Amino acid sequence: MSRLILAVTRNAQLVGQIRKKFQPGFHVKIVEDFKTACGQMRSLSFPVVLVHWSTLSQEGLSRNGYLAEMAQMSDQAFMIGLIDPDCPESLRKAAATVTPESIDLPFDPARLIQLVDEYTKLEAELEDFCQRRPHQVLHGKTRHLTTFTESIFPMLQEIKVAGNYAVPILLTGETGVGKTHLARLIHELSSRCNERCLTVACGALPPNLIESELFGHVKGAFTGADQNRLGKFAAAENGTLILDEIDVLTPDQQAKLLRVIETGEYEAVGSNVTQVSRAALIVGSNVNLEELMAAGKFRKDFFYRLNTLSFVLPPLRERTLDIQYFVLKFALDYSRTYRTKIWRVTREFMEVMQRYGWPGNIREMENVMRRACLYCRDGTLKPSELPSHIREAGASPVPSHFALKPDQESSLLERHVKEAEYQIITESLGRNNFRRSDTAVELGISRVTLYNKMRRLGILDSLKGISEPPSETANQY
Repeated sequence: MSRLILAVTRNAQLVGQIRKKFQPGFHVKIVEDFKTACGQMRSLSFPVVLVHWSTLSQEGLSRNGYLAEMAQMSDQAFMIGLIDPDCPESLRKAAATVTPESIDLPFDPARLIQLVDEYTKLEAELEDFCQRRPHQVLHGKTRHLTTFTESIFPMLQEIKVAGNYAVPILLTGETGVGKTHLARLIHELSSRCNERCLTVACGALPPNLIESELFGHVKGAFTGADQNRLGKFAAAENGTLILDEIDVLTPDQQAKLLRVIETGEYEAVGSNVTQVSRAALIVGSNVNLEELMAAGKFRKDFFYRLNTLSFVLPPLRERTLDIQYFVLKFALDYSRTYRTKIWRVTREFMEVMQRYGWPGNIREMENVMRRACLYCRDGTLKPSELPSHIREAGASPVPSHFALKPDQESSLLERHVKEAEYQIITESLGRNNFRRSDTAVELGISRVTLYNKMRRLGILDSLKGISEPPSETANQY
């Protein structure tokens, strides 16, 4: 497959030279101005943009306006400046701040091809990876979901249809697996795509404020309610409301939400006026709701109403090919975002990423890849760019308090995941002086999710003798 290059120039002679030097193996698109270039970028992904700087470059724009156009383009692709001898020195110096590389004209063909080849290697590798393996993609207006995991293929086909029906959709999966991303994608695929899409992170709200957040309140309903306030159901109007971590709701809150699902009716806190919701509902849970229901912590009628259209997102550790895809995709994205040269991912780096258990799933991988790209200095991603706990995953001893009992069975992978989770959480707690709220923020999870993980891993037991700082409330969970 030919690699794409976009060139911005009005010089016919330069156009001929560029086309001649980049054949074959490249597809070169020539445009005369940035307005046209931006339109091309919206329809196709160009990894490299060649920009001709000359006395005509500013196209009637002020210097600041021209540089703003260039900066916007540089967020989407690598930019290489081709500097004409008549380019004003002031423009040359200013424009150099938004392009990582520049070449004086008449250009050295070997040098230009070398630069373009370096900047497109990763793009070519990603395209080759996608071409050689079966995969499916869901495209929304602003986001997409790509998977190479065949067990997920049927789910994607069902999701294409699910969003068009006025029934609640339940998404279940571990924290960081992409439930909110998928929920917003479902909204974009639905007939409501032009309406509002709002998200409520139930696990991040104090329990006594959840109803006010969802249904709104009237002035004087409680201490601090000094004016009427719309809830998220009213604010979403005819759009979509996403409720994440639905499992934290109390039985009373579940009953009120069940009423909204069945009749559309609700009252704002402190009000007797019944309102009607027209919003579609997508809910997410980090835990298995059937297990909560069996334990008497989740209403059966509420579960069965939510379970009409339900989808389970498997953890990243069970999606080996997706891990490879995300490594290449994030490396490409962050190399563009931070304007770093990254054109190769070593086999050792990829193997470490595949062996690691990813307790934080895709969210954790994004942060790890961002760090690796920032630390990379020679264009090659190696294990040395990874955090130590990932490089050493599986080598640290199992903490005694969650060692396997003789009558229990657990795979080596599950064991490694527990070890990694334990190490990440305990290190973060230490950095945050054992403040759980700050630790949850650092890890990108809610306090409830953090508490559940600490309890499951036995961390709570090990901290019984350690008091939290005064800023933490005793009953925050």
